[in-house]
Amino acid sequence: MLMNTGLFLGGLLLLIVGGRLLVAASVDTAKRLRVSPLVVGLTLVAWGTSAPELALNIISAIKGRGDLAFGNVIGANICNMSLVLGLCAMIQPLIVQERLIKIEIWLNAFILGGMAVIGYLPGFGQWEAGLMLGIFGSYSMWTIMSALRETDRAKTPEAADTIGADPTHLEKPMGWFMIGAAFIGGLSLLSFGGSLASDGASGLAIGLGIPESIVGITIVSIGTTLPEIITGVMAVRKGQNDLAVGNAIGSCLFNAGAIFGITGFLAPPQGNDAFTLPITYMAVLAVALVPISRTFGKTISRLEGGLLLGSYAAFLIISAYKSTSGSP
Repeated sequence: MLMNTGLFLGGLLLLIVGGRLLVAASVDTAKRLRVSPLVVGLTLVAWGTSAPELALNIISAIKGRGDLAFGNVIGANICNMSLVLGLCAMIQPLIVQERLIKIEIWLNAFILGGMAVIGYLPGFGQWEAGLMLGIFGSYSMWTIMSALRETDRAKTPEAADTIGADPTHLEKPMGWFMIGAAFIGGLSLLSFGGSLASDGASGLAIGLGIPESIVGITIVSIGTTLPEIITGVMAVRKGQNDLAVGNAIGSCLFNAGAIFGITGFLAPPQGNDAFTLPITYMAVLAVALVPISRTFGKTISRLEGGLLLGSYAAFLIISAYKSTSGSP
């Protein structure tokens, strides 16, 4: 128990340091490229914080464990939409950019809703995974090209500060070498710290007699999403709401498009009744974000953040009951 506690606390410390480095590097990247931190959150940060999940799930797919990879994608998306956005909104109401309302939140609902519909069918085909990957690739290319076109609107890195400026980060942006070092260092600490914290928490839970099936639904999914949670919280505390929201939604798109697209093509999941509740909840969350993003002056309010966290707690309770009662 003492060793697992040490692993958890040590991993948490690495996550905090890594989150600070990644947020600082992301803000300065936006300034150097003269684009909004939202775009950086949707792309570089979202892809970076999801990289450990990509590596883990590709290995699982190569070993023929398509269902394991599919379950991790579902769990990670649930955590991104309920835990990450819920926690961040409780700290500070999240202003939702018009671009997210018109594009990414609708795309997220379409992709995750599509995954749910397919998940109700008996098994997946490689063409379905390939379709997800194609949609994500097209969206990513469009996002990057749009950002590059927007670059001309800001003639200096300082001019980019007017887009999502960080009031606590007023000095000139770091040079590219330092930005690269901060990105690599931050992502490395997030990955290693997340692994340590997840292993420690899993060991503590099992040591306390919590069933392994519940640990898989809760601790493992939360553990793989810890980089997004810490990065989002750090971003909000530094006044970078765009980065926090972009990271959460961008990670969902990356999980469903890139991770599921690649792993589903390598080893299509067969699907089973155990996925029914999680995949339904994931789809409901994705669709619910459409009206949530438009209410309270186009913000995710503390009330809505509390509802997201409350729904996740209810999901855990129901999952635990179904697991211990033997219900399908």
